Amino acid sequence: MRGQYDQVGEEVRAEVPAALGRLPNDAPRNRLGLARWLVSAENPLTARVAVNRFWQEVFGQGLVRTPEDFGIMGAAPTHPELLDWLAVEFRESGWDVKRFFRLLVSSATYRQSAAVTPLKLERDRDNGLLSRGPRFRMDAEVLRDYALMVSGLLSQRMGGPSVKPYQPEGIWDVVGLPGGDTREFVQDKGENVHRRSLYTFWKRMAPPPNMEIFNAPSREVCSVRRERTNTPLQALVTLNDPQFVEAARVLAQRAMRAVPNDDAACLQWMARRVLCRPLDAVELPLALQSLREMRALYEDDLNAASSLLGVGITAGDADLSKAGCAALTMVANQWLNLDEVLTK
Repeated sequence: MRGQYDQVGEEVRAEVPAALGRLPNDAPRNRLGLARWLVSAENPLTARVAVNRFWQEVFGQGLVRTPEDFGIMGAAPTHPELLDWLAVEFRESGWDVKRFFRLLVSSATYRQSAAVTPLKLERDRDNGLLSRGPRFRMDAEVLRDYALMVSGLLSQRMGGPSVKPYQPEGIWDVVGLPGGDTREFVQDKGENVHRRSLYTFWKRMAPPPNMEIFNAPSREVCSVRRERTNTPLQALVTLNDPQFVEAARVLAQRAMRAVPNDDAACLQWMARRVLCRPLDAVELPLALQSLREMRALYEDDLNAASSLLGVGITAGDADLSKAGCAALTMVANQWLNLDEVLTK
């Protein structure tokens, strides 16, 4: 009794909490039985919680605003019938996650404009009624992966051990234990530096700063809902972090190769990758002016251009103009910091 191995009490069978139902009589009293009960039709809670979290990933907030609490102390669903339908659809499709996300992003609700009209602001300020498309700052991992993807650097390799991409020097020194296998941070090389953020090695006492600044949880406790803040530190990451600067440089190199000797066409090529649209009649002259100013700056200071083009492990393109490539890199770097890029 009370944890004392030599004080044996009444035998207790493995069961689920009585408030949540009970295991079928023919179910094995082990983890297999519990797993079958979790996904059974008689237990709708698993599917409802899962689809609510998926909805939160796509729309920024769940149909139940308290994804960590579906009990009487949690928030009521804004659209209970929709939540029920989604839960049944997800379960009957064989718990197909990819199919479910395709269902969400192809829906008319998701494909609405995110523009806010005075009437929508008056009647649905927080978009709880889904009167417009979702608009929120993307998560830290998504922002990093997006920058790598548009530049063509993102590794498509799946699985494998954790990787150690760029990180400030000495960040583990204070918390590293003598003799520990994570005492020293040793940056990876090659493809590992550009793998998806899912694979980034995470030291809980010293998490990656570029993730933490964008509100990634510390992983010391389970987190089902992230805070979203806007601070100057976030702009410092997207403008100065080697991962973002390198992505901007490689993107600039690809643009110059794809559309040589035509600044306007080069900028439009880059805009379609970063912004997923062409520049309009107002934006294009501003981008051209910025590019010309940057080019003039780097033509007067080729050392600064060489320093910028040396950021990151990816080899530069020696056939391209240093000043021109550095100037376009800075334009790309600016674009990767735009609200239109950081915000879904």
